[in-house]
This record gives sequence, structure tokens and C-alpha cells, in this order.
Amino acid sequence: MGDPLSHLLPTKLSPPQTASVLVARSAALRKIDRGVGGKLVLVTAPLGSGKTTLLTQWYREVHGSRLLAWLSLDERDNAPERFFSYLVGAIRRAAPEFDAYITSQLDAQVALPLDHATTVVLRSLWNLGRELVVVLDDFHVLRERALARAFSYLLDHAPPHVHWIVSSRSPPELDLAKLKLTEQLVTLDSRDLGLDGEAIHELGQRLCGAALKPEDVEYLRARTEGWVAGVKLALLTAGEHASVSDALRKAIGSNHDVAKYLADVVLREQTEEVHAFLVLSSVVDRLNGELCNALLGITRGPALLAELERGQLFIQSLDTQHQWYRYHPLFLDFLRTQLACTHGDRIPGLHRAASAWFAEHGLPDEALTHAFASGDRGWCLELTARCVEAWMREGEIASVLHWTTKLTAEETLRSPAICVARIACLILSRAFVPASLALQDAQRRLQTAAADPERERLSRQLSRLALLHAVLSDSGSGIELEASPGDEDPDVFMAGAVLAAKAYQALRMNRFDAMRRLASIARETLQGQNNPYMVGYTDVLIVLADRAQGNMKDAADRCEAAFARASRGRRNPVWVNAATALANTRYDQNRLDEAEALCIEVLPLLSQAAVFETFAMAYLVLARIKTIRGKYAEAWQLLDYLHSVLECGHQTRFLAHVCGEKIRLSLVEQAPARMKAVAQEFGLGERMRRGEWSERRFYDEAWEQSGVAQAWVLMARGRHDRAHGLLETLRASAHDAGCVARETALLAALAVCHWRAGDPAAAFAAVNRGFALVPRFGFSRGVFDETPGLQEVIVAAATQRKLSHVLPARYTERYQDLLSPGSAGQAPFPALPSAPLEPLTERELQMLKLLAQGLSNQEISERSNVALSTTKWHLRNVFAKLDVTTRTAAIVKARERLEGTL
Repeated sequence: MGDPLSHLLPTKLSPPQTASVLVARSAALRKIDRGVGGKLVLVTAPLGSGKTTLLTQWYREVHGSRLLAWLSLDERDNAPERFFSYLVGAIRRAAPEFDAYITSQLDAQVALPLDHATTVVLRSLWNLGRELVVVLDDFHVLRERALARAFSYLLDHAPPHVHWIVSSRSPPELDLAKLKLTEQLVTLDSRDLGLDGEAIHELGQRLCGAALKPEDVEYLRARTEGWVAGVKLALLTAGEHASVSDALRKAIGSNHDVAKYLADVVLREQTEEVHAFLVLSSVVDRLNGELCNALLGITRGPALLAELERGQLFIQSLDTQHQWYRYHPLFLDFLRTQLACTHGDRIPGLHRAASAWFAEHGLPDEALTHAFASGDRGWCLELTARCVEAWMREGEIASVLHWTTKLTAEETLRSPAICVARIACLILSRAFVPASLALQDAQRRLQTAAADPERERLSRQLSRLALLHAVLSDSGSGIELEASPGDEDPDVFMAGAVLAAKAYQALRMNRFDAMRRLASIARETLQGQNNPYMVGYTDVLIVLADRAQGNMKDAADRCEAAFARASRGRRNPVWVNAATALANTRYDQNRLDEAEALCIEVLPLLSQAAVFETFAMAYLVLARIKTIRGKYAEAWQLLDYLHSVLECGHQTRFLAHVCGEKIRLSLVEQAPARMKAVAQEFGLGERMRRGEWSERRFYDEAWEQSGVAQAWVLMARGRHDRAHGLLETLRASAHDAGCVARETALLAALAVCHWRAGDPAAAFAAVNRGFALVPRFGFSRGVFDETPGLQEVIVAAATQRKLSHVLPARYTERYQDLLSPGSAGQAPFPALPSAPLEPLTERELQMLKLLAQGLSNQEISERSNVALSTTKWHLRNVFAKLDVTTRTAAIVKARERLEGTL
């Protein structure tokens, strides 16, 4: 009997022998293993992704344990009789008992009825009775829709013991809805097939004969996104050179083999329309249908993008709505090379069109990127001026500084809006030296400019900028810190900015009333001009003043309101300022999870060009929370980074905060050597010897923070007398300035100092003085963390009934984690009564014990052998002495009082 498969090409019925498997993609193989338990595994990825290689590896690994049929498809298989003949042949090769029969006359002129073919194959599959996996490789070559429908029918009606694996460059036109609903479909795409760092490293060893450096592996992974063909071509090229690292970068940038591969295999297959679309649209990094229409002057942009996505032509959707797309990095480089070679004269016009489209749709960074790439300097100047105006309202300081540096000094001076915005942003970001140089240069150039209204306006604005610079840099003397007629300016932003700067300076000088007046006027001036950034900045200033004066409730309420307003928009600098202020509030309220979440969200949005109050506060708060969590290494990392940034900007005030935090972190971590190194770095000992903190003076934040840090160093060395004198000097200065918050913190530090010196009475007195300053709120979380050991003093004072101030129940609940045995090693923090308790008689104490057991009046009477009426009389006395009015409250108080004795 003849071979029933003799008329078929045997190479189509088994995996290609040339498919070399150099590295294993274990995760993808496991996913296929899981998928073959269902009906269909669908593998879709662009050419060169290693689909066939992956399936070959899987086939070879499981061949001995599974019944496997393989069919490699080609263009000629679009003829139904050929497709079904080969399908039957592939299954029969795996299972000889498969009895379907399709005519072997592959060149017959009579078309094969598809219904008949599918029926024959299905009947034989049901008769097979054995588990079977059928692999169909390169399914994308089947373009006949009737054939796709026939195969869909085959999938739907195949028996459960038959499983299919289909690979394709693009998602096939199959009806997969039912398979998805019944969880019978597993899909793999380019992300599953891409090579990860480990696989690239292994492949590099095999192809280059040496281990790749980690940075080379990461570079290759990032540039190729794991695309197998791109990785292999780059490695093969690099392996021929002595320096693999240099060769890899050259290979990725200009690899002839990659280019030839893409040109021969990708572009050559496309229609003329698609070819032009790919090349011309490569001028942008990301694209959508409308943008492509504007760039190319067409109307089919959305349809062409959808077509490219369906064909998986090295294009990836960037959103779930499939509106925005990008090309694979290597493909994009290739297309741009093609663009330069074939349409170089159109590139400036394409950039100009892209810039206009991005600008019209509110995407300024991309608009400016293409504007400068177009070479149209007039358009660059016009667009920068428009963007700067919006950025100044939103506080996008970093964006203003980044883009205005791309203009020449002459161009900047031609646009007063750009000139003023750049200098203002340099000042607001505390870059005072560059700001001064830019200001002087603008004033010098303005003197030679022709006289006109714009020149006069710019001259006036530069004068206001000079005042702003003087106020914020402390370089001016005798500046009036009150609103004055001179503050009025046709330019509302400049008027508001100067008033806000004066308010900030008043805050620095502890002139809180003047500060509030200036901030309120500035806020009113700016609010009507749609300038949310400066309005939010004035809110932050008022919050800082409220906190300094101990008005914690007002500060918290203002933070909540500012955050609620900022949260209506995007995550811009207005939101960052409000979120950072709220994070600080949440931290002080001991709501650490919320504070940490806000800080983590804020940090990636911070720029070194941001207002330093916000920048420093975010890092300091998160460092404290990391310390609380016991993550000391992370806390040091945050503080070290903040230290480096502040040091570059000569930010003395905030550097003093970093010094204090590092000293206290060393204490908590019990690292005396580290504490010594920090103290030496900041020169604390030398400053102490010079008498910097020997007498009270005008209160200055940097002076006070550094002094507190030195006090902790002294306490760690057992020099409590000197620490006490230093802290008392600081406290007196804070008191004179009206800085209630700082005086409270200094009293807390004094309490710990006395406690460590063995003087509990003085420690309790200092605690009571501190609570008296903030009777409604008590010590905040910040005071506890700033004062290691404070909780021990407070718990001891409460336990010994030495607290003269009654702490609200809400306060003790909020800080229970601090005022508990685990944190201080003392008895549980007791709830203090509103008045001293009158002693109970022996009989009343007996009644109290019975009451605590939850007994009724009758039961108490019977247990105590006392008449019911007398029992009620005793209980009324007990209620009065416990200061309660209900039985439930009495039972709670009884159990608290008798805890440990019942």
C-alpha cells in the first residue's frame, strides 16, 4: 500500500530544522503549556520575534509525551483544497488512524466545498478519541476570508480532546468571543516573546563568545525592546569587533543588516500608500490619526493606523482606547533614515506641521520640540512666548527655564514675556547668581534698544524683578515689608509676585501680622488673574505662619481646602505644593500612611527648580516616616540626596534642617560615629566654641535648627548642663519672636534634657509648659520625632499624675502608638479625669468591683449582703466620684481603675 502522504511536502509537516534555539524563553513555554489545556493558544507578534523558534522549542520538549501535529503554512495554502489536504496530512502523520480524506488533486480546477471539508475533518477528529495538539505556523498568510470562517467553525466544533496552537504576525480574523468567554483561549504577544535581560546575556555569551556587561545588556534590551531579530543581528555584528560595548551602540544605531532586513522583509511587502505613510509619519515620536492627517494632508490616518496595528507592523498602542501609537525604536530609526534619504527636503515642513498640531491640542513640550527642529526661529519665539504665559500661571518653573535657554539673548529680549518669565523663574527657584546676571544683561541690552511702549513696559518689569531678587535673596537692605503704592503695577503677575515675596520675607522675620496682610493682598491681586500657582503659594505662606504661631487647626483647614482645589486639575506644581503641605499636615496628625502615600506621589514630580520649601519639606517628611518604619538606610538616602541639592544652591536654612535630621537619625539608630561625622561636617562644635548660641538673639530658623542639633550632640555626650543652657537660649529667642511651634518643640527638648540629667520634676515642668502653649492640640507627631525620648517623659508624667494639662481623649487616641507601653516601656497611657478623684470608701470599692463584673443592682445586693436600696445609694455615690452619669460609662471607668486587680 502506498504512502498516503507521498503527495505532500514533508518539510511542511514538521518544525523547520533550521530554527536554532539559542536561549530558552521559559515563561513563554510555561504559558503555552498552560494554554494547551484549553482549545486555542494564539501567538501573535511581528516578524523576527521568534514565534517559530519558540513553537519549535516547545514542540521538541513535549514531542515524546504528547500527540503533536505540525503544519507550516505558506501563500499557496489559501487554496482550500490545498489547506485541508495539508491539515489532514499533518494530523495523519501524528495519528495514522485519523481517517479523514481530502482529494489529493491539489491542482484541481474544481473548488473544494468548504462545508464538506470541515465536516469531514470534524467527524474524523471526533472519532480520533486521543488528546491531540495541532500547531499551525504562519497563519497570517491565509488571506482568504472564507478559509478563516471555515477554520473558525472548525475551532468551535472540534472535540475537547483537540487543542490548537496558531502563530501569526497579526491577529487572525477568527471569531474568538466564545473561546474568551469560556476561558478556552490563551494569547501570547510580542511582550511574551521578547528577550529579557537574562536571555540577552545568555545569547550574548553564545554569539559574541564573551559575557556582556550589565549596562550593555540593559542598553540592548531598551533599544530593541527584546525583539529577537534585532538583538541577534546586533550581537552578531558586535561579536566581530574587539570592543563589544562600542560595537553594540554602533550596531543599534546604524546596523546595515537590521536596515536591510527591515527594507527587504517589511517595507517591500507594503502598498505604496502604506510605505509613504510609514516613512513620513516617522518624524514624530508618537502619533494618532488626526496628527497623521495634519502631517500628510490625508484623511485616512486613523484607518491606516488601525490597519498597521492589525498587521502588528512594529507599531504599539499607547492607550487602551487605541488612539495613540508609537513605532518600535529600531523600526523608527530605520524609517527616519529612509525619510532623510528619500524626503529630506520635506523634514522641516513636517516638523512645522507637527508643532502646529501639538500646540493647537495643548501639548506644549512636543510642540516646542518640533518647532525648534523645524528651524523656523520666528515660530519658535512666538510659540515659546505663548507657552511661557501658561506655564507662569501654573508654576511650571522647570519648563520655562528649559525652553527659554534654547533662545539667544537677542531673541529673548525681543519678547518681554519670555525675558521676564525666565528671570522670574530663576529668582523663584533661588538661582540668585544666574538671575542677577540675566537681569543685568537684559538691563544693559535694553539701554541700546529703540524707545517704544514695549521697551518702557519691559524696563518697568525689570525694576520689579530687581526688587523681587533683593527681597528673596536677602541682598537688599531697608526694603519696606508693607504694601505700598509702588507695589501697584499694570502687570498684575509682577505686582502679586512682589507682594508674595514681601510676605515671605515678613514670615522669615517673624512679622506674622504684616505677613498675613501682604499675603492676603497678594492673593486677592492674583486670584482674579487666573494664576493658581501664586495663589497657592500665598496659601502655603499663611499655613506656615499659622503653624509657627501654633494655630494648627487653621493651618490644617487651609491645607485641606488648597488640596481640594488643586486636585480638580492635573498633577502640576500647584498640586505638588498643596499635596506637600497636606502631607506635612497628615504626618503631624500621625496619619502616616496617608502622608507617605502623598510624599511618594509628589517626589517624582519635584524638580530642583521647584520652590525649595516644597522640595525640602517633601524629602524631610518622607525621611522621618522611613525612620519611624525602621528603614534607616532609605532615610539616609533621602537626606543625603536633599543635602546634595541644597548644598549646590547654598540653602543655609534648609541645610540646618538636614543637619538636625541626620543628628537625630544617628541617635535613633544608635550610631555615635555617624553622629560625630555629621557634627563635624556642619561645624557644630566650632560654632559652639565661637559662642554662636551663648546668648539670646533675633530668632533665625537656621540658627535655631543648628543649635538644637548641637544640643542633641551634647546630650549624647552626657553634657546636659551645657545642652540645657543652649536650649534655653533658643527657647527664649523663639518666645520673643512669637514662634509658638518652635518654643513648644524646644520645651519638649528641654524636658528630655532634664529627664536624662536625672531631674524628673524639671522634666515634667517643661512638658507642662509645652502643653500650655498648645492646649487644644498637644504635641504634634513632629515634636515627638524631633525629640527622641519625649514619649517616655510624658507617659511617666501621666502615670505619676504630674500632668497639669488635661489631654483630650481624641489626642490620646491619635497618638496611642507613641503613648503606649511598647514605645516607652511604661504602663499604658491612662485617660486623665477632668478633676481629681475623691477617694472611694471600702464599701464603695466593693461595689465598684462588682459593678466592673457587669452585675445588676439586684445581683450586687445579693453578693454584698446589702439591702437593694442601700446598694443603689452606694452606687450613686460611686457614679458621682467617677464623674459619670450612665451605667455603661461607670463600668468602663471601673474596669480602667481596677485593671490588674480584678
